[in-house]
Amino acid sequence: MCIGCELSQQLSSCFSQAVLARAGTTSRRRVLQAGALMAASAVAPSLLKAEAKAVPADGKADWLFEGGTILTMERDQPRAEAVAVRGNTIVYVGDRRGAQRWLGANTQRVDLKGRILLPGLIDSHVHPLLGSLFRSGLSLKIESREHEVLDSIHTYVKDNPGTGVFFGNGWDSNLFSGQGGPHRRDLDAISADRPILLMSSDMHSAWVNSKALEMAGITADTPNPQVGEIVRDKDGSPTGYLREAPAFLPVINALNLLDSKTYGPLLQALLDQFAAMGFTSLFDAAMPFGQIAIYTAIEEMDRRAALPVRLHVTQTVTSEADVDTAVSTLKQLHQRFGSEHFRVSTLKIVGDGVIENRQAALINPYLQPAGTHGRLAISTDSVIKLLRQCDQSGFDVHYHTIGDASLRQILDALTTVRQQGTHPKVTLAHVQLADDADQARLTRLKPFISSTGIWCIRYQATEQAIGTDRYNKMFRFGRLQRDHGVNLALGSDWPATYASGTLGIEPMLNVQAAIRRQPPPPLFAAMKDALGPGASEPLPPMEDALTLEGSLEAYTLAGARQLRIDRITGSIREGKRADLCVFDQDLTAIPSDRIYSARCLLTLMDGVARHDARPAA
Repeated sequence: MCIGCELSQQLSSCFSQAVLARAGTTSRRRVLQAGALMAASAVAPSLLKAEAKAVPADGKADWLFEGGTILTMERDQPRAEAVAVRGNTIVYVGDRRGAQRWLGANTQRVDLKGRILLPGLIDSHVHPLLGSLFRSGLSLKIESREHEVLDSIHTYVKDNPGTGVFFGNGWDSNLFSGQGGPHRRDLDAISADRPILLMSSDMHSAWVNSKALEMAGITADTPNPQVGEIVRDKDGSPTGYLREAPAFLPVINALNLLDSKTYGPLLQALLDQFAAMGFTSLFDAAMPFGQIAIYTAIEEMDRRAALPVRLHVTQTVTSEADVDTAVSTLKQLHQRFGSEHFRVSTLKIVGDGVIENRQAALINPYLQPAGTHGRLAISTDSVIKLLRQCDQSGFDVHYHTIGDASLRQILDALTTVRQQGTHPKVTLAHVQLADDADQARLTRLKPFISSTGIWCIRYQATEQAIGTDRYNKMFRFGRLQRDHGVNLALGSDWPATYASGTLGIEPMLNVQAAIRRQPPPPLFAAMKDALGPGASEPLPPMEDALTLEGSLEAYTLAGARQLRIDRITGSIREGKRADLCVFDQDLTAIPSDRIYSARCLLTLMDGVARHDARPAA
């Protein structure tokens, strides 16, 4: 289900090289510099513009919030009656009477009218930079069946004449199972002369036509990568179904997908959407190509006070080929980039794939197809090596684990380095399956965990793949958080989420699903029958459902701890930055099955209104 978890560093200069290829430039330095300038000019001017407000001369507050529920996420003062903001800082948290001294002629006095004020939300695992690109092509609906998918592709191709790549995403990995998966011949019948690349909804598989295979040089003689698979016909010819990033990387590398004319507006629109949903910080869990160009543009945005969120990005390891240079590359990016709201300081290790394409690494085999286990992306020795290097260099580690074998690998590696006196900061992303023994180890080792609320629901295809016993032990977080003090953060993992569009980003859908362990109505409606029978029933074990308070902490302070920014944000406390959001309903006063309906009305990041949809007085 994780999009960036599988894309390799091989693509780091794809965009820049493609841009300058037309000019005949061969110098790598000139390629990267020009690519950076192009992306900066394309992205930066079009993004949200917001000037940081000067501190008022009279010493009064810029904003005063009162008249509703204020949850601070601070244990010594969990609630407050009023909050005052001056410049980019929270200057008062307390009762309404004490807040009055902060009122001035220019103070914006916000009467919450019974609504709720929260710290700014933090998405602890998402892919906005890569997701901006995926929004530029055909968006298929995961609930669509085979004939509907083909009809949508045919219509899209017909409506977009010309030259170039047909690119899109969203098809269900479980489609076309009767023929062993999607096949190039179906795409060839729609377009034989232009390449087609369609990513699955979980972003761990690709479906391409013969033209795309030809451009990538993938033939019957092309060996399978160490991780993933080039699915083949009986005669050895590639079917066009490519599982996991090492298999489809050659296709992406052969196509120029990051068009500067479209990427800038798409990034603007997406970041605006995150701000409109209440987010003030994002952890981008992989942008493995065009890094120099895009990071340069983001840094420039921040210098102009135009970046609407705090943005942390990663360097990714997906195979043994990445291991030796991963930390040195991260060091170079960390030294080159960094501004007030932009940071490159985390190594993302992909432990395995996903259950949907049977590439998640399991201790015991899959039931469908019987006997397969998936596989680990890199050796445990390599994980230990990277943990040590990151600890020595001051970098954090973000480890993707879906299967119980990959979870066991990272827990083994973490135990080993701790016994040797090394204590890296490790976040485990997803943690879908855990053997009982390893679930117990999580309570002792207490790594940071980031996962997604709307994954904690019933999905028949997963149950059929792994069996009911394992299926009923997925996503066991509630007791880890409540009883054992494990730092659990919530993230959407968008766009590798259920349903199409940006529905998966919606924070209150994720909160409700984490509490009730069943799909909220909008998700259920969007997925139609794709989840399978019984999808409306809660996913056991219900003892591991989160509480409302636990879910909100997971979307605020826990995410700030993961990103090492809890000193300045993640809670409402005097002296912290004014990262705040107002929702239109008091989440503590409505039934848990209505939480999904709450919408953000106002978002401040550093005291600046990045979104304001408050109704007129």
